[in-house]
Amino acid sequence: MIARTLVAVLLFASAAGAVATSPPQEAGGSLALAVASFEDVWQTINDTFYDPSFGGVDWPAVRGELLPRARAARTVEEVRSVTREMIGRLGRSHFELLTDATALPGPATVPVDIRILQAEVVVTRVPLDSPAARAGLNPGQVILEVDGVPASSWRPAARTSDERQRDQRHWEAAYRALHGREGTRADLRVREPGGSERRLVVPRDTGSADLLRFGNVVLRTPRLEVTREATRRGRTVGLLAFGLWMTSISESLDRAIDEFREADGLIIDLRGNLGGLMGMVSGLSGHLMAEPVVLGTMRTRAAPTLELKVNPRLSTADGRRVAPFAGPVAILVDEQSASTSEIFAGALQGLGRARVFGQRTMGQALPASTRTLPNGDVLLHAVGDFVTPGGRHVEGAGVVPDELVPLSIAALASGRDAMLEAALAWIDRTGSLLLCSGDLQGTQSLPRWVAPLMRP
Repeated sequence: MIARTLVAVLLFASAAGAVATSPPQEAGGSLALAVASFEDVWQTINDTFYDPSFGGVDWPAVRGELLPRARAARTVEEVRSVTREMIGRLGRSHFELLTDATALPGPATVPVDIRILQAEVVVTRVPLDSPAARAGLNPGQVILEVDGVPASSWRPAARTSDERQRDQRHWEAAYRALHGREGTRADLRVREPGGSERRLVVPRDTGSADLLRFGNVVLRTPRLEVTREATRRGRTVGLLAFGLWMTSISESLDRAIDEFREADGLIIDLRGNLGGLMGMVSGLSGHLMAEPVVLGTMRTRAAPTLELKVNPRLSTADGRRVAPFAGPVAILVDEQSASTSEIFAGALQGLGRARVFGQRTMGQALPASTRTLPNGDVLLHAVGDFVTPGGRHVEGAGVVPDELVPLSIAALASGRDAMLEAALAWIDRTGSLLLCSGDLQGTQSLPRWVAPLMRP
């Protein structure tokens, strides 16, 4: 279990691009199997939850209360509802009952990024020359309706103690509505930034991505986007953006870092990145730090203290000796940055090695695993807790950026990326500080990330 945990898939799977699959024919069809799955969920959590006290929840008493209701249920969905209630008693992220009903309706989607802003679904990014762009979708538009269903109906009615949870459920429903079977089209009603409304018919597209399977959850293989940016003062900055932490992009990340090793700055864009393999955090951090410092501490039931450390990358794949990237590093995050992305951003922020820009992250940063249940459903369950070098729990609170940059429809409509602009401006200021400091041996006036990189 420990080895599995160290490279656990840290995914908020119900929202991370899970595609509907074909479960076994009898999956979920038997009340007996559904009740057995309820029991399996309780036992799995009882055996693997990282906190033996269950956060103050009397876990045996929860079973005693809810098992009779599960046995008395008349349908499989009623049993699932009781199972979800049981999971919810823990009040933690990365606990989810994944069923055919919670999966996406198909692998094709309207290829845009969306966010929730003031209870509305806002288009934030449209790939150039995509079916969506050709159909007339643009950043800054508000989606009012998809296939005749009003976007307002997706928002949970009940207010919660944390409105981020309400926004997240709203986003999940909108994300699901944009998906469908191959060859289908989405009938959209949108509002332009100026206030006028129009209807658009947008083909759903599967793209060219390969698919990865975890139990009955299928995820699109992430793509690494690498661009060369320039600050207003002409400094060169490498921009790396990717949507999931998966080993399929590891070599591309290594090559990108090597390409920008002498650049004036580096920006790692984790907006919308919902998580992935935690072990990749050590490797990417090793491109930025020369010592195996502790990035954070994880605890599981079997191991109360497991340190996540930097794995210094002092040579390239072809054997050349190199030094870690020594320039300023900015990390971009938003409310759809979760799990491994939060661990990475929180760790480097806590060490002073990176400056974080954007919006507070999701606050769902628990190492997790999956288990297939007797009726074919899949349980996503947390098996560990994570604490940053500064002693902060990212779970619940999220990572709070050093520079908060609000989402703006006006900026989106004008083609501006306010978060990227803020990071580039900081790199300009930081570069000027280094140039004016003169003697690099005196580190008192330099940013904290410089001193650990200096070697005689």
